[in-house]
Amino acid sequence: MTGSATRLGPGAACAMDADAFRAAMRHFPTGVTVLATSGPAGPHGMTANAVISLSLDPPTVLAAVHHRTCTYTILRSAPTFTVNVLAADQEDLAVAFARSSPDRDPFDRAAWQPSVLTGDPTLTRSVGVLHCRVTERIDVTDHTLVIGTVIDATVHRPEAAPLVFARGGFHALAGPPPAGPGSAG
Repeated sequence: MTGSATRLGPGAACAMDADAFRAAMRHFPTGVTVLATSGPAGPHGMTANAVISLSLDPPTVLAAVHHRTCTYTILRSAPTFTVNVLAADQEDLAVAFARSSPDRDPFDRAAWQPSVLTGDPTLTRSVGVLHCRVTERIDVTDHTLVIGTVIDATVHRPEAAPLVFARGGFHALAGPPPAGPGSAG
């Protein structure tokens, strides 16, 4: 057994070992998305797996964005963004958007178009896309939680296996898609 826990009282600080936390979280699979927005210099995007559905009424999502990313700089003031859910055959885009830099623009290798609703990048070969209006930003340590109301959602490729990330690598979600809208599978 690795790691250890000490019972803490209310208000006590936790001296968690970062490597133990990282090792435990590697076993928690997450979906892989490209969070995208537009700025004065054009489109910006980043690979994000810390994205969750927060509410159905109204439809709301939350994305955790690290302060060191170029996209964070734009999202600090952007009124809108898109969440592009990647398919298993888009692992190369996940890597490209995770390693983007001013001299390597991942949009150069992605099929995309501006959203007709917001102007933000929509990856046309993604499984689907959520078009979001920012409703709140909450700073938490070295990340900002960007909360957005979903103003439109589109599924481009319902038959495509979604890309997931677990144990330090990318994987395809196995199995056929659900039988229909709202199906529990």
